[in-house]
Amino acid sequence: MMQQRIINRVEGDPHYHQYLQSFEPKHDKSSSAAIVLAARQIARTVEAKAIACFTVGGSTAQRASKKRPDVPIMAISPLKETARQLALSWGVYPDLSPPNSFDTENFRDMLRYACETATRKGLVKNPNDLLVVTAGFPFGTPGAANVIRVIPAAGPSHWDSSL
Repeated sequence: MMQQRIINRVEGDPHYHQYLQSFEPKHDKSSSAAIVLAARQIARTVEAKAIACFTVGGSTAQRASKKRPDVPIMAISPLKETARQLALSWGVYPDLSPPNSFDTENFRDMLRYACETATRKGLVKNPNDLLVVTAGFPFGTPGAANVIRVIPAAGPSHWDSSL
């Protein structure tokens, strides 16, 4: 309880938000780091409610956490160890995806799962709320984030057919 009060007080301070806005950790030169940095900027620009990272080992979600985005990071992983580890990362809401909960060969199905999970976790409330989703293809390749999408949380029935 005491820790929560401290966190709430610090995060409620306007100087803290100014610090986070100016915070730019060292950049590595990988495409995965560029995707995560872009996700942070896109989320801020379109006023997305969350960033969803599909991750196996957790590296994408950890990179996103280091960038201190203004919105929560939802880390979707099929591995219990990864989900537990990510629970300790700043701003990360891990989700352990049950086996066969989505088809890793079908990105649209992965996006559907991200919307359902964000709604279940209470990160989105309105069907028009936006999510910024990152993933790596082929899925399961460590540190290979190479896809980013902005989608409404309403789900597949409200998406552009190009998704």
